[in-house]
Amino acid sequence: MRARLLWIVGIGIMLFPLIAPGGETQPPTHAQLSGKPLVRGWDRDIKGTAVTPHLPQKIVPGENLVWCSTFQLAWDELCDLTGGPIQMENAPAMVPILNRKRVAKRDLDQASYVAMAGFAEDGIYHRIRQELARKFHGQADPALLNSLPKQAWVAYAYLFKDLPFRWAFRRFPRALSFAGKSVDCFGVFSYPEGMDPGEKRKASQVTVWDYRNNDDLIVELKTRAKEDQLILAKVTPGKSLAKTIEMVEKRIAAGKPSLLRSEEDFLVPILDFELFRGYHELAGHPIKTANGKLDQVAITALQSIRFRLDERGAVLKSEGWASGGAGPPKTFVFNKPFLILLKRRNAENPYFAMWVGNADLLIATPKAGKDKKH
Repeated sequence: MRARLLWIVGIGIMLFPLIAPGGETQPPTHAQLSGKPLVRGWDRDIKGTAVTPHLPQKIVPGENLVWCSTFQLAWDELCDLTGGPIQMENAPAMVPILNRKRVAKRDLDQASYVAMAGFAEDGIYHRIRQELARKFHGQADPALLNSLPKQAWVAYAYLFKDLPFRWAFRRFPRALSFAGKSVDCFGVFSYPEGMDPGEKRKASQVTVWDYRNNDDLIVELKTRAKEDQLILAKVTPGKSLAKTIEMVEKRIAAGKPSLLRSEEDFLVPILDFELFRGYHELAGHPIKTANGKLDQVAITALQSIRFRLDERGAVLKSEGWASGGAGPPKTFVFNKPFLILLKRRNAENPYFAMWVGNADLLIATPKAGKDKKH
């Protein structure tokens, strides 16, 4: 007889599950390429920060909003396992949104993710571990997978992206003021043209897609991963994460790319966090499936997101169980709320998005730096 409990696991930009069979546990420790995160915990315990399972989530002024596609990938695998969209009595608002499958595998490259669903008795755990080992060669740390009970169904997704810069930017301790807090940042300060080839190489990694003023601008940072985009948009947000992304992408499509000039500053706050999200909204709502395989199953769903953006580049691991011409110098200083977007260059949708609305997830070194502050 098959167990009547279904686990949905979704892992994205550094994303790992946190629930063990006995209930909630402390977030596990991970040995990752990015090292130990400087900010770590459940999203519900970090005031002003939320992890969302879908892009239509409303942006709240002054709050951080983090999304990764792994939970959607895991949900899609569950739908395939059950023969169609998941139905629930008194379903939470997220269920019909997830059933639309707006974000899909087509938005990713095959080498970056594993997404599977099945039954423990049919060897699903072994098959998932085999695929993780084949694709990531020991760099994946499936902590959520390891915490699942042996007798269960599982819908699982894991995503790993490493986007290093070719030339590391400079790091400036406490050189940026964001929401009243002095935080670490990376980038380039203005430099004399022709006198610092090192700074010029770093600055060449910044593509300006749209600049309207110092508080309304969109840039892309070039990484070694040529088919992936790292976009930063300091803009007035739309009503939701999805509307904000749509607006930014339209401006990029209409933009004329240019490079940073030597007299212009470019500074971005450093992020280094690991967040965990339990989807308790789904508990207590047994599901109804098209093929009847999982009728009356109770869902436990979790997601973790590990993300780092610093002078070296961006790293994302996630797991889940469900120009302008001459003129006055411009400044590209991300000292106010902004959007971070990771996506494949020709994909319809991103695979990671974050609205940085406050300084709670930003990093500040113990001692003030000597560089000028913005």
